[in-house]
Amino acid sequence: MKTFRLVQVRLVQDEYGNELNLPVELLDGLIISKEHDNEWLLEMLVPTEFAVTLHHYLNKRILLLAEAVITSPANRPAALALTFTSERSLSDHHTFVAEGLMLMPKQDPTKQVLDSLISEGVANAELKPSFFEKQVEQQQSFSRSAFTQLVKTGSFE
Repeated sequence: MKTFRLVQVRLVQDEYGNELNLPVELLDGLIISKEHDNEWLLEMLVPTEFAVTLHHYLNKRILLLAEAVITSPANRPAALALTFTSERSLSDHHTFVAEGLMLMPKQDPTKQVLDSLISEGVANAELKPSFFEKQVEQQQSFSRSAFTQLVKTGSFE
């Protein structure tokens, strides 16, 4: 199992289709690869005031679409479908554990994004920022689609 620093977490959507756009007030965190079918374990240390919010999702075992920034704030967020599984109260903090699946396309979309921009006539100085913007849009679109499919069928492609 590989362990990485969890830098940021944002809860995007719940299994009922409700938009959340809720940044987790993360004091510290770890994300651990279970090295089995994109399964991950997240441990988040949050202030007591924020624990009430996460406790709601823990009690109801609600499946959530989340975005996690791993290792460095400069990294792009990874999409996960996760469920909170436990909570532990410390003196003035709470630790929440969540288990989830990393939502990643089976094929690298880089060539498709680049081909799309070229066919739109994007060139020169506009190409690099447009490329990164389009990659983010495509990742978000894939994440939402995969999450919806996971909620409906129990798996995603």
